[in-house]
Amino acid sequence: MSTNVVHRRNPRFRRAGQRPAFQLTDDDIAIVRHVARHRFLRSTPITALIGRSHEKVCKRLAPLYHAGFLDRPPAQLDYYRPGGGSQPMVYALGNRGAQLLIERDGLEDARVDWTRKNKDAKRQFILHTLAIADLRVALDVAMRTRTNVLLEGPDQLIVRMPPSTRSLTQPLGLRVKVQHNGPVTQIGVVPDYAFAITAADGARHCYVVECDRGTMPVARASLHQTSILKKLLAYETARLQGVSERQWGWRSFRVLIITNSAQRAQRIRETIVGHPKLAASPLFLIVDQAALSGRDVLTFPWPTAHGTTHVMA
Repeated sequence: MSTNVVHRRNPRFRRAGQRPAFQLTDDDIAIVRHVARHRFLRSTPITALIGRSHEKVCKRLAPLYHAGFLDRPPAQLDYYRPGGGSQPMVYALGNRGAQLLIERDGLEDARVDWTRKNKDAKRQFILHTLAIADLRVALDVAMRTRTNVLLEGPDQLIVRMPPSTRSLTQPLGLRVKVQHNGPVTQIGVVPDYAFAITAADGARHCYVVECDRGTMPVARASLHQTSILKKLLAYETARLQGVSERQWGWRSFRVLIITNSAQRAQRIRETIVGHPKLAASPLFLIVDQAALSGRDVLTFPWPTAHGTTHVMA
């Protein structure tokens, strides 16, 4: 006579009826902090940040979710339906995790209903936030092996900007007047992220980042509608008119465009080369996410629109 033992798995997107009993470790607290910092993180970047095996990290992520410290945004549910493909699980801050950070770190801005916020988050917003997080994590990981290179994030950059800029609601946002297909139009652009790298030789290189999920046209005839071209023209006009230097205090900068496919990256390069106001611009570095994945972003040869490459450090 044989006995078959059935092990029931906890549901992926519904917390177990009884909270798991476990002791919070230093790694668990670090995981909660990393997720809170980035808003959304897949299990794979969490693994890179924690420095443990993916299997061990996932074994901690599951009880952290079922205990309410982390959340799994339901908008990712399509990944786990038949035909939906397979993606690493996406995590967000849970209400118990927010309470933990309030008690441990004094984060008063964590006093919101994160369960509701995560439930309301739409898939495109999550994917866009994840793309930004991927670059931020890659920068953090690349810096671990370097003692002679300095990384500055948005907060450090803004502190060094002119007082008139620091008082703005969007210190990193730019507004310029651009002539395109006839009329002059005032347009604005706010980068998805910004950072600076100070290399071993003391040279400081500033970057703004645009993460493109392929949801808007590359080019449109009018600047009254969203397009990649509109953003490109805003950055280049700001450079030529000195707006970026006056507002940011940077003598030079580059724009990193991280897009969702090699084909779209090439389409953006062709748009830059073929536009009279952009063809000579030194600003733009364009790459697709797959080409950048797993690479050291500081030594990666970032492609320009003109067939050359740029290395950060």
